[in-house]
Amino acid sequence: MTRRLLIALLGLLLPLSGQAATFAGNDTGLTLSESVPDNAYLGGSSVTVTADLPADLTAAAGTVGVYAPIAGDVLTAAGTLIIERPIAGDVRAAVGSLHLSGDVGGDVAVIAGTAVVTGKAREIYIIGSHIEVTGGASGPVTIYGADVTLAGDFAGDIEVIASDRFVIKEGTHVAGTLRYNAPEAVQVPPSAVVDGGVTYTGSYAYVPTKEEARKFALAGAGVFLIVRATAGMIVAGLLVGLFPGIAGRITGLALRSGGKRAGLFGLLGFALFLATPVLTLLLLLSFVGAGVAFILGILYLLLLMLSYAYAGVIAGAALRKHAFSRLTDDHEVTWRDAVLGVLVLNVISIVPGIGSLVKFLLAAVAAGIIVTLAYRYAFRAGDTPV
Repeated sequence: MTRRLLIALLGLLLPLSGQAATFAGNDTGLTLSESVPDNAYLGGSSVTVTADLPADLTAAAGTVGVYAPIAGDVLTAAGTLIIERPIAGDVRAAVGSLHLSGDVGGDVAVIAGTAVVTGKAREIYIIGSHIEVTGGASGPVTIYGADVTLAGDFAGDIEVIASDRFVIKEGTHVAGTLRYNAPEAVQVPPSAVVDGGVTYTGSYAYVPTKEEARKFALAGAGVFLIVRATAGMIVAGLLVGLFPGIAGRITGLALRSGGKRAGLFGLLGFALFLATPVLTLLLLLSFVGAGVAFILGILYLLLLMLSYAYAGVIAGAALRKHAFSRLTDDHEVTWRDAVLGVLVLNVISIVPGIGSLVKFLLAAVAAGIIVTLAYRYAFRAGDTPV
């Protein structure tokens, strides 16, 4: 079960397969009412799909509504996700609220505040607060939540950990075993049947076993990685979308300067990363320097945020230039480059040591370039970074 949960959580971080793709975005709202021939990548304040899709759907928005069948997988990061039609593949989502009434041919792997699943799926993995699974499943079901409700026909084993309440509805049928943890033992209705037996492991007052502790650690790490990657993609995409000129200058200097000059930018950024905290502490030793130290500290935090955001932009621009140059003739940096770069860097950062080093080096280069452009803008008239 631990291995399956690991695969499900990692699936939330990985892009959907397929080489061909259709990209679309809108700052207000986007409605896809005509079918596309390949994978669809959609973004906006809201995304609505009303046309059948023959491949995968990837969407990031405040609200995502799927009102047409999808022949592939669905990968979503959203405030609210609504799926009312069948999905042939898997559903992977990190959302605030999920309402899934369409049947899913593959697995459902979801991290959500509230999840209501009334459609049937193959296997179900849900981490959240209020969770209702009432459509059944043909495979195993794993649920971690506060308030959990179960109903329907389940062909496999079920494991539930509920920190507040666990309820089994009338007519529920579990062909496998039911193993659960909750503050109180569940009252199984007379019409509910569990063929493999029910095992109550107790309440959260007990110390978890090593296996359960590994599951909790894995779930926490998965949530952290997803939130970090999503936040990074949003910040990088907004920077490129709002300030395309600055993004173009930074990526241009990073990619066209040559290894020696890029190394000098990296050394400058590395020096700033190390020297600025020391200088801030020295200024704090005097009453007069406290105000300057406060301003310097704010600027330092801003530089760190921008450096790591533009590190993803540089990575995405480098991938487009060297890996996807045959697929596009567009040489301008776009929000898609930024999102792709941040995603790749977050996947690489899972590798111990090497991933963090690559991300830090790109951030140092970005910091050196940002400070250089700021200096030119402030002290050299007419030489602006935009």
